[in-house]
Amino acid sequence: MKAAINGILPIILICFSWACTKEEIKKAVVNYEYPDTTIMSQNVRVPAEWETHEATWMQWALDWEASMRPAFADIIGVVKQYEPMHLIAISEQEKEEAIEFLQNEGVDQENITWHIHEVDNSWMRDNGPIYVSNGEKTWIQNWKFTGWGTGFGNIPWENDNQIPLKVAEYLNLEIEDRQDYVLEKGNVEVNGKGTLVINWDCQKDRNPNVTQAHQEIILKNALGVDKIIWAYGHYEGDGTIGHIDGTARFINENTIAIVNYGGALENKLAQACRDAGFNVIIHPGDMNWLVGNGFVVAMGEGNANDESIKIELQELWPNRDIHIIDGSNIVNLGGGIHCVTNDQPAL
Repeated sequence: MKAAINGILPIILICFSWACTKEEIKKAVVNYEYPDTTIMSQNVRVPAEWETHEATWMQWALDWEASMRPAFADIIGVVKQYEPMHLIAISEQEKEEAIEFLQNEGVDQENITWHIHEVDNSWMRDNGPIYVSNGEKTWIQNWKFTGWGTGFGNIPWENDNQIPLKVAEYLNLEIEDRQDYVLEKGNVEVNGKGTLVINWDCQKDRNPNVTQAHQEIILKNALGVDKIIWAYGHYEGDGTIGHIDGTARFINENTIAIVNYGGALENKLAQACRDAGFNVIIHPGDMNWLVGNGFVVAMGEGNANDESIKIELQELWPNRDIHIIDGSNIVNLGGGIHCVTNDQPAL
């Protein structure tokens, strides 16, 4: 956090192409500096998840996360019906084994593109890119990823932290370097119209030397939002230390759904959202769903309750197909469908 403490937050734009060597990439670096104690007027925004996707990305479940692979197959089988699917494997051998596994689960390779990169985990929501647009072009922000701070102990994360660079290289997009601040996309919920909902416990854990006021300036400048609604608190055993995608999700630019746990976190957040002028829906079920091009894929319980979950979600998303899958093995490892997917907005 040296740059942030000094009051300067560098933005580094790196232009990638398929032909770029490491030396050429280094030559393409251009530095931009501004005082991060000032709110800058920037015509940028992060598209809302329900806006049109170009694709969805996932990192194939590693051996120590193999219990999630059946759920991954279900997610991939749904998503690829509606939009392209990009999958990252750590080696050609793992890719071939994953293809065989998917085929055995009834998922063919149509509409799937594979990429080979070293990764440390399978939770691409958090270590993957955040996309921003100024209305004329889209680029990728590469925020620092440190393996969820203190939440899961000392785990490797260095390869995961490189994934936004690899995605940008493949898509030939510019990179805005944000390695002075830790931010995971699972703690970023935007309505695409200037509002960010985010959990303070998580951000305080990741950036302990940066005040909340200073963090607001960083987030507003980078994400192009003018309003931040903070959630406060997290539950014991939550290794993410409060990722917002388990608590609150925008349904449209004026409406937000908040999970019905009935605790102080949810009640205070609901009131804060109402005070900010949003319609609030108290949702009875899991919120870690993925919204895509004409579909929602969400987690069920593998029993008769799944039909009622589907009905509830259909009321929230009346113009999308609702798919319910058994995500219990993802939950057992600390997350949900949203956590293992990373949506790429239409460029």
